[in-house]
Amino acid sequence: MLKQYCEFMEIVFRYQSELIDTPTTDEQKTCYEKAIREAISKNILVDYLTRKGTAVINMFTDEYDYDLDMQVKAEEAYDRGTQQKAIENAITLIKKYKASPEDAAKDMNAPLELVLERLKQEDIK
Repeated sequence: MLKQYCEFMEIVFRYQSELIDTPTTDEQKTCYEKAIREAISKNILVDYLTRKGTAVINMFTDEYDYDLDMQVKAEEAYDRGTQQKAIENAITLIKKYKASPEDAAKDMNAPLELVLERLKQEDIK
């Protein structure tokens, strides 16, 4: 992981060296977007940069806000928990009331593909 981070930073520094003395925020963002795309194409920190590319750009351009980042993470966790509850409720409808997976997912506002995945895991017919 550390090696990939160093490789990513080398790419970033290379793109930064191409910037003019006082680049605009848009020029900086473009620079970091190019660095992220290149890193991903070279299989460097692919998962992290794919998920957190915008946060990385914001950190480089001094727009990163720790409190906002924590708030977003809390909201994402809440959304995952809400979605998990919806899937559990859909499974209950299927098991207890013999609802079809499609109807149960729709009624509980749960993603059908995740309900089907859970059914497969639990081997429910």
